[in-house]
Amino acid sequence: MLDRHTLLLLVLGVCIVNGIFSPYLRIAIPVTAALMPELFPRTIEWVLFWSSMLLSSATLLFSGVPAALYERLGGCDRDATLPMWIWLAGAATLSLPAALMGL
Repeated sequence: MLDRHTLLLLVLGVCIVNGIFSPYLRIAIPVTAALMPELFPRTIEWVLFWSSMLLSSATLLFSGVPAALYERLGGCDRDATLPMWIWLAGAATLSLPAALMGL
């Protein structure tokens, strides 16, 4: 059985893969170019990096909402792994467009 820390690493991995291969990268690039800190040069490499980070963070955030609701409303104990499985399922569901582009 997988523990909470291993499941968190799986969730992070799925979110990173979604950030790199997501078809929504076309939408995130102009947004990132406008929001990118002035500290970094506006080269295509940096814009792609920050766009991937934006999509990865959004996937991590939005896929955690059902798990947080279940954990809050379900009254789970601290060591329960079911909310982590819900989080992983949410991240995998949001990553389906990226997985389908790879096929």
